[in-house]
Amino acid sequence: MRILLTSASGYLGSAVLPALLLDGHEVTAIVRSDDAVATVTAAGAAAVRGDVTDSALLSQSARESDGVIHLVTPGGQISDALDNSVVDGVLVGLAGSGKFYIHSGGIWVHGNTNGVADEGSPFDPPEVTAWRPAIFDRVRNASGIRTVIISPGVVYGHGSGLPRMIVDGPQSSDPEPALLFPGTGDQHWTGIHIDDVATLYAAAVQRAKPGSYYLAVNGVNPTMREIATAASRTLGLNGRIAPEPPEETRRRLGPLAEAFGLDQQATGDLARAELGWKPIGPSLLDEIETGSYARRI
Repeated sequence: MRILLTSASGYLGSAVLPALLLDGHEVTAIVRSDDAVATVTAAGAAAVRGDVTDSALLSQSARESDGVIHLVTPGGQISDALDNSVVDGVLVGLAGSGKFYIHSGGIWVHGNTNGVADEGSPFDPPEVTAWRPAIFDRVRNASGIRTVIISPGVVYGHGSGLPRMIVDGPQSSDPEPALLFPGTGDQHWTGIHIDDVATLYAAAVQRAKPGSYYLAVNGVNPTMREIATAASRTLGLNGRIAPEPPEETRRRLGPLAEAFGLDQQATGDLARAELGWKPIGPSLLDEIETGSYARRI
């Protein structure tokens, strides 16, 4: 298939692009900079120089493809406008074609899950992703298009992503410093290794039914206290941790502070059952202690 991909040079795109190519697809990426052009062409994709907020360009590029994948956006009002612009262009370009459109959400849209969430759990997003439910409705209500929504958990791996902010977080000023963590420490994070989420997107291209919605998580849901303890050990702090004062967390993280404090658990069972997807990457705790976040001596 000829697939149009957004954010192909970003963190998630750097994993999704090779997964699509490995499945034999031809990928065209809309990119804004010379550096991004060089990155995606070196990876094996064709590049279209432009901006995804250019709805006319996106519509034309979508018409010339067999389907479109729009990857994650960073959050807040800028993402609201960007996502709406992308959906505007894609839905016009693919209208009535029966082609696929995979739109990216995120686990935060479900808010505190009060136990283990699944794809039918209600939406209760924090401020940083408050725009997403309305976008989901637009995508789901599109006719004549095979629409799919994927909501990744906390994506980790390759030494980057949100866990980097925990590993590189503040430390106490005690003689034996402790790593400070946001929230109570009892909140769970539900995550997914970046290489596993990439194979889920590739599987959805082939097998997801119209109107599908999937939580892209591996079913391992460590607490923030466990995550911080692993990070403390990899930093050579011998597992010493302490809660960061809430006002300091809000000052440091801004709107992300609320999201970092969410208590979320999920399994990813639906994607396994319907798409034959099998996440095989290391857990977040293993990745922090012995993988890409581990301190090299």
